[in-house]
Amino acid sequence: MATQFISRPLHGLSLGTLRNPALKSWAIFNRPLRGLSGKFLSRASLCILCAFVATFFLATNLNARQRAGWRVYKGAWFEIKYPATFKARASLESISFDGQYDSAVFTAADGSVEFYVFAPQWNGKPTDIEIDPSKEEYVAQHAEKKGTINVRRVTIKAKDGSYTRAFEDTENTDLNIRRVFGFKYRNQAAYAKYRSQYLTFKNSLQQFSD
Repeated sequence: MATQFISRPLHGLSLGTLRNPALKSWAIFNRPLRGLSGKFLSRASLCILCAFVATFFLATNLNARQRAGWRVYKGAWFEIKYPATFKARASLESISFDGQYDSAVFTAADGSVEFYVFAPQWNGKPTDIEIDPSKEEYVAQHAEKKGTINVRRVTIKAKDGSYTRAFEDTENTDLNIRRVFGFKYRNQAAYAKYRSQYLTFKNSLQQFSD
């Protein structure tokens, strides 16, 4: 009985049948796998492509907006970036480059702030940033010396309370160079609104010696 029980699953099968025992089953099972795989790969590829295109256009648009948001002002011996909505005005004439300027003022479209830069070829006197005693008064002054570098930080306000302004005057007596940056603002709200742009403006200065 045991021998008959074990032989029954193979009863009626010939060697020809056993040569490829799962051929038909494999052929049937293989088709849906191949079809599903193609669909999966095409959808995945499409998603990746869409993500790539979206990222590319976002980056391109961001760079375009950044370029459109800033302009370059060229002085006698310097270049500096300023917000495109600001109005640039040359201030002190250069003492070493005829017809050019060593300082400039940049005013916001709403008139609430001004940025200032003084960057001559070497040293100089930023007379256009100093206090006007008839209209202004000092709020604070601080000076420090680090080796051959002298730094003066000054805060001034209008006597009528219409604005406050601050400037940082850095002079290197060894190299005989001087740079001054200023920030004038109507109130603290205007200061907070434009502070980050002022820092970008300040850090964008490129100086030339000849």
